[in-house]
Amino acid sequence: MTDDLAPQQPRPARSPRRKILPAAIAISVLAAVVGLVWNLVGGSLFFYNANEAVERRAELGDERFTLQGSPVGCSITEGFQGDVPVVVFSVSFGGEAVDIVHFGDPADLFQPDVPVVLDGYWVQGDPGVVDRTPIADDGWYFASDRMRVKHDNDYINDDDYDERLAESEAAAEFASEACSA
Repeated sequence: MTDDLAPQQPRPARSPRRKILPAAIAISVLAAVVGLVWNLVGGSLFFYNANEAVERRAELGDERFTLQGSPVGCSITEGFQGDVPVVVFSVSFGGEAVDIVHFGDPADLFQPDVPVVLDGYWVQGDPGVVDRTPIADDGWYFASDRMRVKHDNDYINDDDYDERLAESEAAAEFASEACSA
């Protein structure tokens, strides 16, 4: 016979520390995953062209989102509200105009008819800026605190070129009509 059936010393009990360590690691990993998902969902901004943003105004409420449009030249006014530089202008896209109040300095390449991308939210009421020329003038404005202008030296003639050219010409026509009104 072998000694396998002989009574053996009982195993030493696991220390509470050894039981807690795997649980602490699992809780930490779970907290990190939940935190990452929370930041990704809460930190994302939705992107809308000016016409889409106006169409979804009620749905968006005072949520932050990203708006894209081309500045209308005759509407651009720079000034200050207190010590904060402010640029007031209107953008157009898809035949719709949006009045903008941008708090802070404009982007370096900001100019009429060059598309801008703005982060901010809808505000109802008068922005309280004198000497402004609103194009939309519908009682709403987009309060922006981040402006980006992107220029690209790569010009690619693709299948959508004719469609984009027609949209650009329509936007220029819209801006011209808005400034002459």
